Amino acid sequence: MASIDTYRTKEGKLSYRVRIRRDGRPYTKVFSTRAEAKRWGEQHEGRGIGGIPSLPTQTPSYTLAEAFERYSHEVLPQKKPSTRRPQQYQITRLLTLLGSNTRLVSITPAQLRSLCAQLRADGVAPATVVRYLALMSHLFTVAIKEWEWIESNPVRLITKPKEPRGRTRYLSPEEVERLLRACEQSRNRQLRLIVLLALSSGARLGELMSLRFRDVVDAPMGSLTFHNTKNAETRTVPLLGPARAAMQEYRAQALRDPADLLFPSSKHPQQPISIRRAWEGALRKAGLREAGVHPADRIVFHSLRHTTASHLMMSGASLLDTATLLGHHSLDMVRRYSHLSQHHLQGVVEKMTNRIL
Repeated sequence: MASIDTYRTKEGKLSYRVRIRRDGRPYTKVFSTRAEAKRWGEQHEGRGIGGIPSLPTQTPSYTLAEAFERYSHEVLPQKKPSTRRPQQYQITRLLTLLGSNTRLVSITPAQLRSLCAQLRADGVAPATVVRYLALMSHLFTVAIKEWEWIESNPVRLITKPKEPRGRTRYLSPEEVERLLRACEQSRNRQLRLIVLLALSSGARLGELMSLRFRDVVDAPMGSLTFHNTKNAETRTVPLLGPARAAMQEYRAQALRDPADLLFPSSKHPQQPISIRRAWEGALRKAGLREAGVHPADRIVFHSLRHTTASHLMMSGASLLDTATLLGHHSLDMVRRYSHLSQHHLQGVVEKMTNRIL
C-alpha cells in the first residue's frame, strides 16, 4: 500500500512524498498536493498493467563524498562558525573512515557501530562520538527530506555511546572572591568585568564575547541582551549589583559606537578579545587550578555558568526561573542542580503541610 509523508521544504512549502514498492524495489515521487500523491500511488502500485505508464528508473545511488560535498555547500554555511569549523574536520575524518566512494544508500547500522568503535579506539571521547553520529544523522535527514536521495536513516537504529556525567563543579562564595581578586591583578584589564558579567548573567563565554555596546542598557533598569546564543534566540537578563557598577565605569571610559564590540581585540577590532591566557593565570593565582582532579571537576570558564545556576537554586529559584535566565529550552538541562534546592523545597512542603494538616 502506498504511504504518503508530509514535510516542509526549506522554503516553507508543504510537500507530499508518496512511497510504493514494485518488484521489491522502492519508488518515490513528490507532489505539491496530497490528492496528486494519492492518485499517483494508487495508479502505480499495480505493476504497470492496464496501460499505466512505467515508473521512472530508481534514484541514482550517490556516494558519501557527493553527499558531503553538497552538504558542505548548502547546509554548513547556514551554521554558526563555532559549529562549522569542527564539523568540517569531522566530515574529512568520516570520509576517511567510511570511504568516500561508499554509496550512501548502502551504509548500514553495523558500519556505523564499527565507526564508533574505531573512533573510541583512536581516543575520541564518547561525547565527541555522539557529535559524529549527530552529523551523520543530519546528513541522512537532509538527503531524505530535501534531496530525496534515500529513504531511511541508519543512525536511528544504533545505540549512541553513553556520555559521561556533565560538569557540576561550581565555585563557593569564598572561591568567587579569590577569583575576582586574582582577575583584578591581571594584566588584562577587562578580565574582571567579563567574569563579573558571567557570574551575574550565567552567560556563556561566546555570548559575552558577542556583546556590543548597544546590547547594554542602564536605565531604567540595567540589562544585557544576548543575540548570538546557542539556541539562536535573543535573551535579555537583568544587570545588577557589582556587575552593573563595573559596566557603567567601563562604558564611561570606553566611548565607542553602539555597534562596536564590547570587548574587541586591540589588533583586530572586529574580533573579540582572547582571554585564555589571562583566565588561566587568574585561576592559578586564585589557587583554583588543582592538579590530578577529575576532568568534570576542573574549573573552566563554563564553571561560572554552573556557579550562577547552582547559587540560583540555593537561593530558592525554581527550575523554570533558572532555565529562563540561562536560556535553556528544556528543564532537563537544569535538573542537575535540583538537589541544591532541597532546603527551598522543604520550606514549600512545610507550608503546604501546615495549611492542609
